[in-house]
Amino acid sequence: MATPLLWRQLFSSPQQKATFPMEPVPPRRRGRTLRPSRRQVLTGALAGAGLLGAGFATSTTTGLFGAAQRVDPVRSVTVAFTSAKGRSSIGDDGWEQLPQNSRVMPDIGDPGPLLRQQKFLAVCQPWLDSLPAHRRDLATSALLDLWVLTDSLPATVASWAQPWRYIWPRDAAFAAVALARVGAVDVAWQHLLHLQSLQSEDGTFAARFTPDQGQVPDDRASQADSVGLLLWAVSEVQSAAARHSPQAGPHPTEETGKVDEPLSAMMPMLRRSSALLLRLTENGRALPPVSPDYWEVGESQITLGIAGPTLIGLQAMATLAEGGDGLWDHIDGGPASVIESSLAFDATFARTFIANGLQRYPTSGGLDSAIAYLPAAGAGLGLEASTLDHVWERLRQPAGGIKPGHGWIFDRSSWTPSTSLMGLGYARLGATAQADGILDWLAEHRTAAGSLPEKVTEDGVGVSVAPLSWTASNVVLCLDELANPHG
Repeated sequence: MATPLLWRQLFSSPQQKATFPMEPVPPRRRGRTLRPSRRQVLTGALAGAGLLGAGFATSTTTGLFGAAQRVDPVRSVTVAFTSAKGRSSIGDDGWEQLPQNSRVMPDIGDPGPLLRQQKFLAVCQPWLDSLPAHRRDLATSALLDLWVLTDSLPATVASWAQPWRYIWPRDAAFAAVALARVGAVDVAWQHLLHLQSLQSEDGTFAARFTPDQGQVPDDRASQADSVGLLLWAVSEVQSAAARHSPQAGPHPTEETGKVDEPLSAMMPMLRRSSALLLRLTENGRALPPVSPDYWEVGESQITLGIAGPTLIGLQAMATLAEGGDGLWDHIDGGPASVIESSLAFDATFARTFIANGLQRYPTSGGLDSAIAYLPAAGAGLGLEASTLDHVWERLRQPAGGIKPGHGWIFDRSSWTPSTSLMGLGYARLGATAQADGILDWLAEHRTAAGSLPEKVTEDGVGVSVAPLSWTASNVVLCLDELANPHG
């Protein structure tokens, strides 16, 4: 996220390098400038009260309910290049000038942005051709949304309006996987390498970073889901690279049996992240410590939104362990130990979260759309579509999408990151009817400019910001799973 799940509103080949030109990235610097979070911008005192979690559901404070029920203003209906080097959030009064299927305004005086957009779509064309004809319009919208929030940047930002104009590692992980799936594999690797450069030596990531200099803009706590999700992203990008170019990409060399480029370039992140997850989970035998998750509020208990990505990250480590011993020389026992720890955490997760109904907290908190992380990442665990059906029906909102969880704010809005992630979960489980229904809903609730918004009101109107990169990534991945199942 910064788009994420990105519900911060309440608070809420060489050719590819030419397609996404990037300036050298300055060394990471931790900034101290305090800026409000997206959630604080939209809820003010409500977020400050710390009542956005499960406890908020029992609040009877009239003022808090009033704040929760205020209509969220439309901050943008899309984002587009309005000059050779600058893109802007476009409101209700400016989108009609935008050509169809484009995120570049006409007559900006420089062909650069338009040429880069065309090159990106050309790279994606084989993937688009693999989709059913009736899905290509939605796919093009999602691709353009992803492109405009990615082009010429070191990694994808959540959106362009402030305070969404940041790189959230969680959101960027999904964007990297989506880019790799559509053929932009080199770009995906570049983005993961940039995220690696932002990682602290202890393996943690700040909640978000500025896209220009990699600074940490505020003092919000680290969100521990980033570690597992980025390990998953590395594994997924590696798989996509092998499918797009079986003779290229990371593979064990005949001489050493160790993993070759470009995966070997990710060794610093792999080493730091694996060491961190193994330490925090006691080699898979314990749940990780408490951390904020995609809800972006303080917590007193471990959440499904952290435990799920931790499981996904450990499983990704086990998958990567098959790529060569050189990845895990720093771990006692090597690949066998990695696999053992992953299986141990599967069991830990089963006897805590699964045994108690996969609620937000190990034994309480109600249902949470974070459950979709598991099937979306192919986590297994015996989950079936009926489990997602149960969650969907109880989190469903008037407009037809879902809210993030049982204890979420009472604004009756459908949140597209949660909704689209559930679609991806259904698709990976083979539940095509449910996944198609969600894609239909998302297609119908794009903005007038064709972008996917963060929220849809109870009346079916897109609000907050559009586009949102996490939602766009989920849509791309859902479409890909339905057309090209990866199991």
